[in-house]
Amino acid sequence: MKTRFYNARILTMADGIGISDGELHVDGDKISYIGKESTNGKFDKEIDCKGNVLMPGFKNAHAHTAMTFLRSFADDLPLQEWLYNRVFPMEAKLTPDRVYWLTRLGILEYLTSGITASFDMYMKTDAIANANIDSGFRTVICDSMNNFGGTVEQMEKDYDRLSAIDPLVSYHLGFHAEYTTSPELMKQLSDLANRRKLPVFVHISETKNEVEGCKERYGMTPTEYLDSIGMYNYGGGGYHCV
Repeated sequence: MKTRFYNARILTMADGIGISDGELHVDGDKISYIGKESTNGKFDKEIDCKGNVLMPGFKNAHAHTAMTFLRSFADDLPLQEWLYNRVFPMEAKLTPDRVYWLTRLGILEYLTSGITASFDMYMKTDAIANANIDSGFRTVICDSMNNFGGTVEQMEKDYDRLSAIDPLVSYHLGFHAEYTTSPELMKQLSDLANRRKLPVFVHISETKNEVEGCKERYGMTPTEYLDSIGMYNYGGGGYHCV
């Protein structure tokens, strides 16, 4: 399918290069032309941008898309109380089908804000992948293993399988947090990351209590502890890091 966007102010993201009253052509899933003047060609669809900005989509760098159903749910509580007493019991009721439809709802909300891709850390990864594929939305799925669910063995299988399931989907190793994951599981994950030379992503240093608790358990901050077991030898990232 060939689509022409015209009468647009195009933000190219290249330094010093912006195009006013220009147009952009898309052929399939590739941008085939950007410029001020039209080139000859037939199009299946033409969209008048009416002088509005045409730009690359925003990327949600850390999301739990299916958690749309928990928005404003007990959000006045401290993190640990909110998580253990309110969120985890609700999430225990989730089925793959519910995660699928909640993810699709979240994708619709993303699109209203110009978000075209997400880095999604949540459970029921097959349901997440299928929801994104069926929506035509791009995602990086990040595992959220912890003491309540998931294994390193399954994570490796998911990495191999979901990374190849569709061009719109890729997969990264991850776990929920140091305080919800046993030392044994974290060491197994570190071993996997080093064996496969892969990055790992995790919630880390979200609250003062988390940091102080980790110091009591291991004599180190969460970042120092994960580094000490080789978790980040091949890169990765931390979320929140307050």
